[in-house]
Amino acid sequence: MQKGWNFIKVIHRSFFTPISQMDHSTRYRYGPTLKWNPMVEEYFIKAYGADHFSRISAALVRPSCYSCIRVNTLKSTNDAVIEKLLEIFKERGMPDVVVQESATTWKPDNCCKTTLESIGSAESSKAIKSISKCQFPGLDYVVFVKGSGPHAIHYGYNEGKPLKEVIVSRKCAEAVLRGAQVYVPGVLACSAHVERGDAVAVSVAVEQSGPDGGWGIAMTRGTVLQGSQADPYYFERDGFYIGQGTAMMSRAGIFRASEGIAVDMKERVFRLPSFYDLLEGEIFLQNLPSIITAHALDPQPGERILDMCAAPGGKTTAIAILMKDKGEVVAVDRSHNKVHLLNLAGDYKHNIFL
Repeated sequence: MQKGWNFIKVIHRSFFTPISQMDHSTRYRYGPTLKWNPMVEEYFIKAYGADHFSRISAALVRPSCYSCIRVNTLKSTNDAVIEKLLEIFKERGMPDVVVQESATTWKPDNCCKTTLESIGSAESSKAIKSISKCQFPGLDYVVFVKGSGPHAIHYGYNEGKPLKEVIVSRKCAEAVLRGAQVYVPGVLACSAHVERGDAVAVSVAVEQSGPDGGWGIAMTRGTVLQGSQADPYYFERDGFYIGQGTAMMSRAGIFRASEGIAVDMKERVFRLPSFYDLLEGEIFLQNLPSIITAHALDPQPGERILDMCAAPGGKTTAIAILMKDKGEVVAVDRSHNKVHLLNLAGDYKHNIFL
């Protein structure tokens, strides 16, 4: 029944939207919108006002354009980390990153522009715009790295020659927009005849509501894309292109392998640096609310603390650091598969019990 319904939708849209009449500049972009339940929308507009609600809706479809870094104060300081990051970014071809000392010049919740910046412009050539110390009282061990976006990407579409594409899962896309590469497990579908070294456009398959009221992808991993309107989720991908990169494996290799980089991302609509293996042990990439949670607990040296939902270990290690490695943290998690993800730094591992 589900397949039949999808087929009817494809036929209906193909009939009313011929390929020759499609605006490909509109298709190959990042511009998702939220469709609210009318009753919910009416409630929020009354609660927040139309203008505020509009800004909330826009923010919910835009990834964060800053990375929040927690400094391991047992090994380093925020000043030392900032100095090292500036040097690393300079080596990566980003010499113009600036350090902002005051939070009044930049607020994390207002750091992304709403207008598109061209990838070719001088401004957008910077993946990072600034590094800033957190100004909240007591959180002097937190550093913000601000990225840029959204950017308009030129995918190089030629009439009559469909782009080679890769469709990734939502979780994979979220990681890509935070600076990660496309790894094999995140790939759901791929164009036919993709070979290593090919340029590919990357889009995301977002869960859709079905006729039965449920939500899902309705796509089998390994689906072949032909570049036509008969492809699964062809129309649903309008405005859901997150960047382009170089295929690191052939199509066959992507779906045979269990791990590895499938696409080396060259351009992203939101640009943030990857912190993978960067200053390992000195910094931790962690969301600010999680950092504040450990800070609010106010762990003291000599205490014994139970973390009942410990994986992957962010708050656990934060607690251990705030205790100055003097005390005990008992870390547990209900999932056996998650326990091995606990990220324990060597200097205080002996004080954390799994």
